[in-house]
Amino acid sequence: MSRNSQQNRAARKRKKQQRGTAREQRAPRPGIEGAESLVFAGIEFAYGPSANPESLRRTVRQLADLDGSRSADSVLEWVSRILDGSMDHVFGTGWQPTEFVHAVRREFGARTARLTVTVIGAHASRTSARKIAPAQWREQLDELGIAPDSAPARGYLSAWCASENADPTDTWTAILSFLGYCSYLIPLTPLLAAPANWSEGMATSSSASRGPEPKILARIRGLLAKAEATPYAEEAETLSAKAQDLMTRYAIDSAVVDAAARTSLRDQVVTRRLLVDNPYPEAKVQLLNCVADTNSVRVIWHQRFGLVSMVGMPIDLDLCEMLFTSLLVQASHALSEAGGDRVKRTPSFRRSFLLAFATRVGERLAIARDQAGRDASSQYGKELVPIMAERTEAVGSVFEDQFPSTVPIAHSVTNAHGWQAGRVAAELADLTGGRERITG
Repeated sequence: MSRNSQQNRAARKRKKQQRGTAREQRAPRPGIEGAESLVFAGIEFAYGPSANPESLRRTVRQLADLDGSRSADSVLEWVSRILDGSMDHVFGTGWQPTEFVHAVRREFGARTARLTVTVIGAHASRTSARKIAPAQWREQLDELGIAPDSAPARGYLSAWCASENADPTDTWTAILSFLGYCSYLIPLTPLLAAPANWSEGMATSSSASRGPEPKILARIRGLLAKAEATPYAEEAETLSAKAQDLMTRYAIDSAVVDAAARTSLRDQVVTRRLLVDNPYPEAKVQLLNCVADTNSVRVIWHQRFGLVSMVGMPIDLDLCEMLFTSLLVQASHALSEAGGDRVKRTPSFRRSFLLAFATRVGERLAIARDQAGRDASSQYGKELVPIMAERTEAVGSVFEDQFPSTVPIAHSVTNAHGWQAGRVAAELADLTGGRERITG
């Protein structure tokens, strides 16, 4: 090819590129209709079977180009209605506000979690949650920092974008991730009435039915709080053992009363959920499982969402939560005291420590439970055995109905020093455990 031909071809190529660049510069930004198509495509790219990070980034860039255009506010207002409708779906499938924010934060981080709180606030305003929602729902709104009528009916999404003070690509990534997550969220066992089923008077009746806390539970909480606070191991042992004794008496007495009333035990079984935070969630769940076994409660870990479902009698659930919370505090204190050198600060040491602590506590609780069972039988006679067996059967039946397919989880220990230190700490834990009885 001659030099002139090469030059001519290069010139034609430059002109073609210039024309393409000019067309790109003159191309209009997508309007509301085009933005809607981009949003729906972005939802599929963000989460689920069609997830595609590169396609998501490209879609996010196109949506971010809307920033500052005349259609930007209209697009955000349209998206805000989609977000609000997604909460109807989420809450209709059994999720509660704090659970959903917890799961979103684990999956996507703080920005998307803040968006979730904002959307829940707008949804609460639209559904008059502060007036007609169950008391526990309103308590969760308080826990999330959602003030009454804090989110306006219109413009809340634009306000959130402005408050984030972030690049539009980041805010659109959060929005599309949120919507995609809602689309593929698994249902949970409903524990409270969904917003679609709220009615006038529900808020009053739900709070009134709770009634005052029994004095014995308040006393147990006080004993456990003192056990956690005292620096003296012997005093903590005495306080915590006394608390466990009260727990034992209260649980068994309640079982005997229920049996005498001949009420349907299966109808009394309830389900609750706990949030499990990082780090080392598997060790915390193991500790909860040990406590649950002692207190006639069944648990299942929703690992992906950082949630644990607990199934049992209300009194047993109350006692299980109290004991677990106390032991979790004690485990944290023991781990802090065990730390010091570089080896003891490694993640493998700390994880193995907590797993060993949970395992040894479980062993101690099992021994104490057997002893307490013998003591209770001497007080109530042979009738106690079928009473407790019937309660266990009722709890197991409800659990199997809710969770017909479960998979056992095995934990591996990677640090022998952490395992040994954790077992030693469990020996000094502030609870003597299980169903022990203290006289005097």
